[in-house]
Amino acid sequence: MRTPSLRLAWLAAALLLLALAAAGCGKSLYVGLLPLNQPPEVELTQAPASPTAPYFYAYEMRWAGFDQDGEISHYLYAIDPPSAANSETTWVRTTRNREVFEFRSDQVDTLGAVIAHGYHTFAIKAVDGAGAESPVRFCAFNSFTLAPTVTILTPVPNHLRTPQMGPAFRVTWKGNDPDGRHSTRPVKYKYKVFPENGQDFDFVTLLVNPDSLRRRYAPDFSEWDSCGGDTTWAELRQLQPRTRYAFVVVAFDEAGAYSPVLNFDSSMLYFGVSVVGTLGPTMTIFNDSFFYQFTGGSFTLDETTFLKVDVAADMPLRFQWRGSTTLGAFVTGYRWRIDGDIADETPRSNETSDIYHWSQWSTGTTLCDLPPFVPPPGRNTETHYLYVEAKDNEDMMSLVVVRFTAIRPTFSKQLLILDDCRLAPDKLLTTNPPVTDRPRGSWPTAAELDTFLFARGGRQWKDYPAGTLSTPGLFLGYQYDTLATRFQRGGIVSLSQLGEYSHIVWYTDYKSSTYLNPPDYPTNAMPALHAMSYAGVSNVLAIWVRQGGKLWLSGGGAAGSLQREWEKAGSSPTIFSAADGELTAGRFMHDITHWRSEITTGTSGQARRLTDSPRAWPGAPSFARLPDRLLEKSQATDPISQFIPTRTSISDFYQVAYAAEAITKSNVVSEDADPDPDLVRDEPVLDTLYVTVGGSMGSNRPVMTLYHGTEYPPMVFSGFPLWYFRREQAIPIVDWVLQDLWGLPRAEVPR
Repeated sequence: MRTPSLRLAWLAAALLLLALAAAGCGKSLYVGLLPLNQPPEVELTQAPASPTAPYFYAYEMRWAGFDQDGEISHYLYAIDPPSAANSETTWVRTTRNREVFEFRSDQVDTLGAVIAHGYHTFAIKAVDGAGAESPVRFCAFNSFTLAPTVTILTPVPNHLRTPQMGPAFRVTWKGNDPDGRHSTRPVKYKYKVFPENGQDFDFVTLLVNPDSLRRRYAPDFSEWDSCGGDTTWAELRQLQPRTRYAFVVVAFDEAGAYSPVLNFDSSMLYFGVSVVGTLGPTMTIFNDSFFYQFTGGSFTLDETTFLKVDVAADMPLRFQWRGSTTLGAFVTGYRWRIDGDIADETPRSNETSDIYHWSQWSTGTTLCDLPPFVPPPGRNTETHYLYVEAKDNEDMMSLVVVRFTAIRPTFSKQLLILDDCRLAPDKLLTTNPPVTDRPRGSWPTAAELDTFLFARGGRQWKDYPAGTLSTPGLFLGYQYDTLATRFQRGGIVSLSQLGEYSHIVWYTDYKSSTYLNPPDYPTNAMPALHAMSYAGVSNVLAIWVRQGGKLWLSGGGAAGSLQREWEKAGSSPTIFSAADGELTAGRFMHDITHWRSEITTGTSGQARRLTDSPRAWPGAPSFARLPDRLLEKSQATDPISQFIPTRTSISDFYQVAYAAEAITKSNVVSEDADPDPDLVRDEPVLDTLYVTVGGSMGSNRPVMTLYHGTEYPPMVFSGFPLWYFRREQAIPIVDWVLQDLWGLPRAEVPR
């Protein structure tokens, strides 16, 4: 029985048909009832054609729908609909007729497989405006993707050894998705730690057959910890000492594929846990005049462990540091303070200016810039303490203390000539009474060199025949003091000693520069230049230059002494190169002398002035006094009887080659010479005065230079022993440096 409303609808339809028939002008008309709506249809116009051939996991599907009596309203699609009878499918609505889908490809067949696959079904149907649905169209196919990879970086895995770690440390890794659609970075990682006594998985099985993990947990690894693709590390904590562990990490790509390679050289780390020690991070601390690495962490205030250095007063000061850890731990913070009670935890009133309280903990706090330390009136020194603490992820801490003395130079004296050689001393014969043995070996001995440089002249030589008078020394007429480093305590000169003088002539010969015994050793001790270039030792000569001292460094062994401790293993011992990291910022030869490319030690026979004089610069001296050629001695120019009355070997005195230190690669040093800050006009500030001639070094290698830039006062470096050349040529070189360049007076006494 129809309802009244439905009966009225049928009646209206019948009346409408009768009206149409009446209007048909006698034509026949089929009278019948048409369906209210025809269902739409849908076709897949692009889809994988074979259910067995592989297709990439990202694929564009296309479809088209049509409705014979209306329009398509939308489509419904489903990926992998359930196949069980009466199962409910979750459909996705869309008005588009094409879409790129990413299908899971998470089935990896074997350990080490490169390709992962997955079988999928795509279903779609059209819906018209009246809600009628088309029959469902299906497409089944096999998708595939290149499996991602993951490799543990630190600690480095190795199946041949068992690294011992602390109870807490960080593991880092890197991953790669070679065919990722959006990025080559995996979308996520999953990892798990397996202890040898754990209940989750048999530890021995894991070690012997890593693929057993994949069979147990793949493809979802649902019981493992997870992190996003932008996180490539995990912190392992609360590990039990004296226990073995295995850490395993797996990468996943966009298609759900996981990295199937599981072995102890890449994605698995086999390690043991040791009892953690009491030491925190090992600290290295340095600035532009020293570099020191502590042998281990400590947390005591033991004066014997303090690093003691001299620094320049009245000048800003910087210290830098870094910490290293063992057993897989990592540094989690540093802090520092100047002076005071290290137990005082009062926060700083200002993180930048309040240096007398602890700074905040931070991994980025790896240096401190300190204001100038100004000694109080009437004093030229002031001592302070720098405290630096470091802690690691195990909350183990280290404390390093630097006891630094800020020293102000007085420059109260004019000139110091400093002998840093280890030449042969005089020896007494076992006669009665004892007398001095005649000099032997290569000229000069220690006494002979002192005489050559400093003798007053016309004086009787000790233990020589009557009437044997000395020849005036090269420096006669100047006001100077002398100092020999071999007689210094510890073989080191202090900054306080140097700070008394405004000018220093320092010489170190080549043979002495090869000695490696400690500086206070009784024989063949290293020169002070070598000792002060050690890591952790203040190079007081560099500090003195920065404070305004004027230096002439020479002798043929100075560069070697300063560079020897930074020699790169396996490189040539006669070459100190910037390319090998030996001649870099922070080294005296680089910063002070400005020899910055390559220094080679060898031999040369003579030296020659360059044809053109150096370019004039404000305050430049006259170069006219310098000889055009520096030549070896001969009987005609330097009679042996005048210098060494009792020498028997002429060849020891008349040598034909000298030890040379020269620049052997392009070494242009320029500075802005224009005071206008808006203009840049670079001009050379390192002038070559002499170049080599002959010998193993070859010719035209800069062997004597003058730096005259704005960083420091004018500084001269001579890579040769002045006493090798003819006396008549050595004297004007001395006078040019001391008088023409430095402006020091000299009494008019004959030489």
